[in-house]
Amino acid sequence: MVKRVLIVDDDKDLGELLEMTFAMLGDIEVFRVFNGQDGYDKAVEVKPDLIIMDYKMPGMNGWESARLIRDNPDIGSTPIVGYTAWASKEDIQKGLQQIGLNEILTKPIDMDVWDEKLNRYLS
Repeated sequence: MVKRVLIVDDDKDLGELLEMTFAMLGDIEVFRVFNGQDGYDKAVEVKPDLIIMDYKMPGMNGWESARLIRDNPDIGSTPIVGYTAWASKEDIQKGLQQIGLNEILTKPIDMDVWDEKLNRYLS
C-alpha cells in the first residue's frame, strides 16, 4: 500500500534531500509545499499518512499550520514531525505540548535518526 507524505519546508534543497530519503524507502508518494498555509491546504486535499513540517517559513509558520491541521477533524490525527534549526526551547515546548506535534527534530538532519523515525511512522 502506497503511503502519502507531505513535506512542508521553504528550503528547496532540504526538501529534495527528504524526498530522496522517502524514495529510498519505496511505496511512498511525496507532496511538497513551501509555506504553512499551502501545507494546511495540501494536507486537507491529500490526507497524508505523515507530515514533515519545518518551523520557520515565510507567512504562516509550521506550528501555526500544525495547529490548523490538529483542529481539522478530517486530518487532525495525522502524525506531524516538526523540525527546525531556529526554534527556542519555548517554541519546541509549544509545538509538542500545546499544538500536539508528535515530535520535533533539529537541523542539521542526522539521516540515521530520520530513517528510524520515518520508518516508525510509516510502518
